[in-house]
Order: sequence, then structure tokens, then C-alpha cells
Amino acid sequence: MPPHVRLLLAGSLFATGGALIKLCGFPSLERAGVRAIFAALTLFVLLPPARRWPSRRILPLMLPYFGATVLFVVANTLTTAANAIFLQATAPLWVSLGGLVLLRERPSRIDLLVLVCIAFGMTLFFLAPAEASATAPDPRLGDWLAIGSGVSFGLLLIGFRWLGRQGQDEQCAAVAWGNLLTAPLALSLAPLLGQELIVGTAQDWTVIAVMGVFQVGLAYSLLVRAMPHVPAVQASLLLMIEPALNPVIAFGVHGERPHVLAIAGGVVIIAAVVLGSVLTARRAPRLR
Repeated sequence: MPPHVRLLLAGSLFATGGALIKLCGFPSLERAGVRAIFAALTLFVLLPPARRWPSRRILPLMLPYFGATVLFVVANTLTTAANAIFLQATAPLWVSLGGLVLLRERPSRIDLLVLVCIAFGMTLFFLAPAEASATAPDPRLGDWLAIGSGVSFGLLLIGFRWLGRQGQDEQCAAVAWGNLLTAPLALSLAPLLGQELIVGTAQDWTVIAVMGVFQVGLAYSLLVRAMPHVPAVQASLLLMIEPALNPVIAFGVHGERPHVLAIAGGVVIIAAVVLGSVLTARRAPRLR
């Protein structure tokens, strides 16, 4: 399967997260921890290269993986699925800034314009009134956590790209061990943050299993296989299918209606990333 197709399929699986997370009755950190257990088992099965002890090169990615996944789950329990995914979609901003420092990839003028537009889109989210609802009880806190998830996801994409440059399969081990280590950490943090672990219902376990196996496990197995063959910013563009589909699925399942300013901010972010990538691609042949 071509790497670009793998990224599109991975993004489509990721897009089911917002609706599925809200269908599960576990406390947010328990959702993240139990989901990570199912995801880790799936990844170790699907990715033979992952069955290795984590090296010193892999360990630094554990923190951004934890932040990208756990903060996203918690954000989804506090704000709308649209806000959570649109704000996580600011990852290209952090990819560009982090790539400058970590990968020594200097942003072009187009990249800088995209960064300004993404920052403007983020601002629109915080201009929108924080209106609580049944599926978004604390939208403002959820929005901030979603930004934290976006920062973490951007760092994670940079890390995958860095590992892929070495011509090895360490990125496979990074995501599998990331889930395996995320599970006990998230579950142990739950009582410290006032969340009581529960047994849950059959629906809770079904939903969490589907998320772990497909929405995370299969999706990340596709992602890490594709990342070494696709530039980090281009990969971020292809993964924009997630924020495009996520609110639609959440609306169909839960009837969530994000504020018009939040929708506008999301459109600005996605449009900026798409336009920036298209312009960069058109200029590429001239730079050869």
C-alpha cells in the first residue's frame, strides 16, 4: 500500500476518536489507559519490529506520545470533538517550530505565512464563548488541553521522522512502547486527580476495545510505516482528513454543534495547512 494511502487511512481511523471517546463511560484517564492497553497489544501483533526493548533513542518519544494521546482523550471529555480535533490539528505549527530546532529544517516564507494563519485560527477558538453542554462540560479547559495535545503530536511526528532517517524500524517500537507505558501512567494518575476507576458496562468495554484496536493500534501501525517515506509537513497535510471527518462523525453520533467561531477557526487552520502544502509542492521542482 502506498505511504500516502496509508496516511489517509490512518487519518480516517483517527477521526472516529471524538465520537467513540464520548460513548465510553469510563473516567477520562481510565479511558486513555485502558485504550492504550488494547492499542499496545495490537501494535505488538501488527508490527514485528516493535518487539524490541526500547532504546535510548526511543525513550524521548514516550512523553510526547503520552501527551498526544492522553491529553486528546481528556480534552474530548471536556470540550466538543470539533474543538479538540481542530486544536490538535495545529500540529503543523509545532512541527515547523520544532523542526527548526530538532531537525534543522528552516521554515520558508510560505511556512511562516501558514504559522500566522494557524495562530489566527487558534485565536478564534478563544474568542468563542465557552458554553458548557452535556458532552462538553468544561470547554475552555478542554481547549487548552487540546492545544497541549497538538504540541505533543507535532513533537511526535518530528520524532518519527528523525527515527525514520536512520533507516531502522525504531518508530514501530516507539509507538508500541508508548502505549504500553502510557497505560499504567494514565491509570495511576487517575486517583491522584480525583478520578475513581470503575468496572464499566459491556458498552464501555466494547467501545474502548474498538478504539484501542482500530482507532489507535491499526491507525498508528499505518502511520509509522508511512512516515519514513513522507516529509513531516506533507504527512501533517494528509492527516488533515482527521479534523475534516471528526466533527462530522461527532455530529452524527452526538449531535454536537460547535460555535461558529470555533468552526471558523478550524476552517482557517485546515485551509492554511492545505494551501501552504500546495504552494510548497508547486515550488519544489524549481528548487531542484
